[in-house]
Amino acid sequence: MGNQQVKPIATSRAEFTRHLLADIEALDYMLAQGLFERGRQRIGAEQELSLVNHAGQPSMTGPELLLELPSLFTSEIGRFNIELNLDPHELDADAFRKMDAQLKQMLSLAEEKGRSLDAFPIMTGILPSLRPSHVEQQYMTPLVRYQILGEAIRKQRGADFEIHIQGADELIARLDSVMFEACNTSFQLHLQIHPNEFVEQYNWAQYISAPVMAVTANSPLLFGRELWHETRIALFQQSIDTRSSSNHLRNKRNRVGYGGHWLKDTPSAFYKDNITRFPALLAGDIEENPQEVLASGGIPKLKALRLHNGTIYSWNRPCYGISDTGFPHLRIENRYIPSGPSIADSIANLAFWVGLMKGMPQKYSMLSENVPFQVAKANFYRAARSGLNSMFNWDGQQITAVRLILDELVPIAETGLRKIGVHQSEINKYLGIIERRAILRQNGAVWTLRNFRNLARCYGKGVAVQEITQSIIAGQRSGMPIHEWDDIDCTKVYDLSEGKTTVDRVMKTDLFTVRIDEPVSLVKAVMKWKKIRHLPIEDNKGKLVGLITRSNLKSLPLDLSTLSAADIMITDLITAEHHTPLDEAAKTLKRHKIGCLPIVRNGHLTGLLTDTDFKKLYGANY
Repeated sequence: MGNQQVKPIATSRAEFTRHLLADIEALDYMLAQGLFERGRQRIGAEQELSLVNHAGQPSMTGPELLLELPSLFTSEIGRFNIELNLDPHELDADAFRKMDAQLKQMLSLAEEKGRSLDAFPIMTGILPSLRPSHVEQQYMTPLVRYQILGEAIRKQRGADFEIHIQGADELIARLDSVMFEACNTSFQLHLQIHPNEFVEQYNWAQYISAPVMAVTANSPLLFGRELWHETRIALFQQSIDTRSSSNHLRNKRNRVGYGGHWLKDTPSAFYKDNITRFPALLAGDIEENPQEVLASGGIPKLKALRLHNGTIYSWNRPCYGISDTGFPHLRIENRYIPSGPSIADSIANLAFWVGLMKGMPQKYSMLSENVPFQVAKANFYRAARSGLNSMFNWDGQQITAVRLILDELVPIAETGLRKIGVHQSEINKYLGIIERRAILRQNGAVWTLRNFRNLARCYGKGVAVQEITQSIIAGQRSGMPIHEWDDIDCTKVYDLSEGKTTVDRVMKTDLFTVRIDEPVSLVKAVMKWKKIRHLPIEDNKGKLVGLITRSNLKSLPLDLSTLSAADIMITDLITAEHHTPLDEAAKTLKRHKIGCLPIVRNGHLTGLLTDTDFKKLYGANY
């Protein structure tokens, strides 16, 4: 989430804007004078990680774990996230091997240091076992930057943050903070580009983002809902959207997005467009005068420009930096590829993208003249929704994602990797992973969805997300890429012993309820139509206030025309919280001789367990 030394923009907006404009002037000067590094090219990556405990639930120990880890590891917005910044490497024949080795070493270290905290680092775009309660304000990492940024975005938005994502399921949720963003973890790739090639390379990076995302997608679940194949795209764009429904008609652009047009002219045009469109959210103590630094023969850090750029989250983001040689450089940061699900997958994704960038055919050097920008943008969002099932408009033709990847893009990537001297055996290994995913049509999203549906059918969504999380950990430890992972055995017997399973893992969440003032005739109809024995009753604010059962309906007089749900509901309810152990809930039903147990959070119904559910889970032992 960028530089931590920040302060609210309201304290020094005019001064910060002055620094921002001075940085742009300095950038234009450096570009015109050819001051950027030549003859060297580097790659780098940032590996975002989720932390889970022994049960596969989010572990809120990120700040504590960072105290035990080297400075390559940094914080993220959620307490259950950390980030690993891999060293940059010269783009040569050994670059991918070096990054592979460091990623393995650092993840092994994080796993070792996390044992005492019951925290295991897991690579996945969205942690399947996340629940809405995990994104509450108290789980934000206690650093000033996150608080200031969240307050600034919410103030500009003028309302709570809302997400509404439609996939196979639909998710509508609201938060008063930016903590929805904590659900996302990515593998952010960096490639240094010379300014003379930057415009055509940036546009090519935009064009290939759709098929690259299609084959790398692995984030189809959020809060137990089936949404997009790469749900991170919709979630991130909505989680820190500074626009509200009242100003969408103005066609204002989101701070997170694909962009609105091809890049033209010079790299600084990107920064100028962002300064024009997006007000500054953060400020910092900036003492540098970039013109004075240049006049003295130095290279300015452009701190204001970098700080502002760090609050605008383009899926392909230009970045300015200073290399260890002391020369300035520009790089493209690829932000749309999800984390994991294994190290082999991550390095293959990196090699595929870098190979495509280096192997760009000459015919794609003028994309801004030959391809409507909206075509490329539409491809991107198709890929986010449908992954390997997508159909793209490419070169004026309709082509499936699989055919495009296998017939055109893998050969281009192979050419690019050869240009930098990667040995053919390594090319075969990395691109072979990409090919097999496409041929078998099994990326992380497909594997997750198939297993989620099977497990949910057998045991419910709570068990499904828990077991998928545990299987991702096992797959990560095995070192095998996702296309080699076996499906989860739905016939296995889950450990339902004391303290190891909670009610939220197995409760039903697809519930039928009626409001307190509805007539009993509707109550009877709903229970008959849906073949249910228990019907929760909610008040006008959505809080659980009662329960109607089939048995107490039978005891009513025949004439129900004047009665409402409030007249006949049971109000002395026995309920449970999410974290109630399953065996304790089973004993509660038996002890009180009741047929169902509502699961509540802050007075609102979130799930339901019945005696039938317990009989299925425990069998003859119930």
